[in-house]
Amino acid sequence: MARQVALGGEFKKRGLLSGRSTPEQVVLWIGLGIAAMVVLMGMDQFFFLFAGLVIAVVSVVITVPMNIHAGRSYIALKTESAYRAYRKHAGLGVYDPVHEETALASVQEYRAAKKNKKKAVRPRGFAVRRAERRKEHVQPAPLMVGRLSVKEVDFNPRERLAVFRHANCDPAFYTVIFEVRGSAGGVVEEDVEDIPHLDFGRVLARAARRTSAVSHIQSFTRSIPLDITDHVSWLADYVDPNAHGNLVRSYQELCLQVEDRAEQHRSYWVLRFDNRTALQRAANAQQPGPMAVHAAIVQEAQALMAQAVAHKAIRGYRAVDSQMAAGILAHLQDPYTYAIDDTDLGLETVWQKLDQEQTPKAVVVNNHAYTRVAYIPRDGFMAGSALPVQAMRQLVSGIVPAVIHSVSWVNEVVDAKEARAQAMSDRTSDKAKRHSDASKGKISDGTEQVMSNSSDQRAVDLTPGSGHHGVKWGAYVSFTVASEEKLLQVSTQIESVATDCGIDRLYWLDHRHDMALMAVLPMGRGIRT
Repeated sequence: MARQVALGGEFKKRGLLSGRSTPEQVVLWIGLGIAAMVVLMGMDQFFFLFAGLVIAVVSVVITVPMNIHAGRSYIALKTESAYRAYRKHAGLGVYDPVHEETALASVQEYRAAKKNKKKAVRPRGFAVRRAERRKEHVQPAPLMVGRLSVKEVDFNPRERLAVFRHANCDPAFYTVIFEVRGSAGGVVEEDVEDIPHLDFGRVLARAARRTSAVSHIQSFTRSIPLDITDHVSWLADYVDPNAHGNLVRSYQELCLQVEDRAEQHRSYWVLRFDNRTALQRAANAQQPGPMAVHAAIVQEAQALMAQAVAHKAIRGYRAVDSQMAAGILAHLQDPYTYAIDDTDLGLETVWQKLDQEQTPKAVVVNNHAYTRVAYIPRDGFMAGSALPVQAMRQLVSGIVPAVIHSVSWVNEVVDAKEARAQAMSDRTSDKAKRHSDASKGKISDGTEQVMSNSSDQRAVDLTPGSGHHGVKWGAYVSFTVASEEKLLQVSTQIESVATDCGIDRLYWLDHRHDMALMAVLPMGRGIRT
């Protein structure tokens, strides 16, 4: 019997603050604080009481995330609108590496002239301002990338591993990429088919231990339609002219069917090291020096990947070095120019021209590749529905006709003790709501029952000694087409397949695709904590 999971407990928020981002919570508390001050200023006057009530209600309403606004609140929408206007004014809606390099060269020439006390005209422009703010050793990069550096280290005697350092936040975190091979295809029993999915859960549980430096595991898959041009050309040259017509037509139909359905799939795991306490402890155990952190990362990655192979979560893997990473990143931006195994690129020149100004429906790469990104919300799965553990396979290989697309699932692992505390809080809230409704004789549409059953099951799963841990997740899907006219057609196609996966809605990240593109790159980003 196939294993199933229920993803229905998060389709409605619990409590006043649940579902709000940190900025939304700050706005809410500021509004409530102002309301309290207004009330205290004139407790004996109706005007002050009424004004305080209005301020409190407005603060709550404008910070409530709503499905009609793609899970965002009114204040978030207005903030995004203001930020888009700022980006357009500051020239941040388009990243052009040629302009960035030209601006950097002009700034360097100006600085050299000033140093030699020669007359020089100071260059101007948005790209020049960015070049002036960057440190000399930092390469230009799109806004979505931020401060990113890479160090290549030995992973084993045969392979090298690129260790990325992300310094957008303090403290910085590290990521590494592995290309993985999944289970073999063919006809197998359902229980055997589920083994890799169940054992991936064991890998997540291992990473969730407090002693593990791994904080996130991203599962990333790239699907590329099979190009049969070479095969057709070969047939044209070698098919016998006297071959039977029915046989030739039959094979031609087979080729057309294969062209619509056949795909090449490449899968990657990204390990993110954001558990600073565990990482520092592991680094202190290494030989002291500037490479101690990298040595700790390699040691932890070796142990986790070896366990994944031993538990049959994957069949094998290989470390991704800087040159391989450059080919992958360039292809994911512009698949029409770069192959995924392109070895003629370096990370210093990997970022392509990204234009969000041409259309709000996609980011345009190098003026010919249109990429659109969608977010799968945590409450986007059909409430309470039991899904096979391999349900997401449809999004990877079930889109017909085949399109260039990616599926990214980022898991932030949570230690059992912390997850258990949240589960108990949710269970208490659900039970209190259920008892309150029962005492009032209130009849619901079943929402509270589904949520209560979900929190009860989560509490059972997280029983001390069960070996289970918690996880927070973020899921994205993207596709790339060669023209703007195909965007809505392929979007509808993907939404239809998503329904087969138990997903009742996707949020297309319009006006933000140049920033959202980072969530569908193997960089370990794309989850709000």
